[in-house]
Amino acid sequence: MRVKKMPALALVVAAAALSLSACSSSDGSSGSANTSASTAASSSTGTSSSTTGGTSTGGQGSTSGSSSSSSSGSSGSSGSSGSSGSSGSSKGSALSAKTQSSTSGSMCKTDNLALSASSTGTKNEIVVNLKNTGSSKCSTHGFPGVQLVGPDGLGDTGPDAARADASASTVTIGPGEETRFLLQYSPDTSGSGKTYTRLSVTPPNEKVSEIVNLNGLSITVTAASSSVPDVVVDPVGYHVGSGK
Repeated sequence: MRVKKMPALALVVAAAALSLSACSSSDGSSGSANTSASTAASSSTGTSSSTTGGTSTGGQGSTSGSSSSSSSGSSGSSGSSGSSGSSGSSKGSALSAKTQSSTSGSMCKTDNLALSASSTGTKNEIVVNLKNTGSSKCSTHGFPGVQLVGPDGLGDTGPDAARADASASTVTIGPGEETRFLLQYSPDTSGSGKTYTRLSVTPPNEKVSEIVNLNGLSITVTAASSSVPDVVVDPVGYHVGSGK
């Protein structure tokens, strides 16, 4: 068998071609690796920059703004003007109460009232006067308690007066001045009624009563109790304007 030998020049050319191919492949891989590393580094740097300049900085700005707003709002809501207003309201209430007290005076006491009864000129009606014998003005408000009393004293008592359907008002009376209330009654027509010549009167908001003589007048009502009251009393000052 004969072996064909290649010329020496052909072998040299083939070896050169193989060397050039190997160099080209190596340079391409290196370039690709360098490009990938550069891209990765750039991406990392951009992300870090974004974090530092965006989210982190924005977070600080948001926190700072929130803190400033909260502090300012808290200061405004708890401001001294609110406390000052409350104090002003309290002072106003105290002043109003003081003014009212000085205007109306204290409650009229039985011990400082002189009571007397007389006819009003109207049939079956009696007026009871209350005179302030004290040294300062006083006020009274409401219905007095009234019970009929016979000539034999407190052991001989009759019915209590019922309250009329009328609104009470506050009446202020100065020293030496008077107020009054009216008493109406339904006289007995059967001939078997009982006669009373005095009244037991308790001023409004008081517990102490005083006996008032009718000064020649008398009230005769039915002895037996009935569903309709025989005696009715108005509030103090009613029908008399200011009560004087």
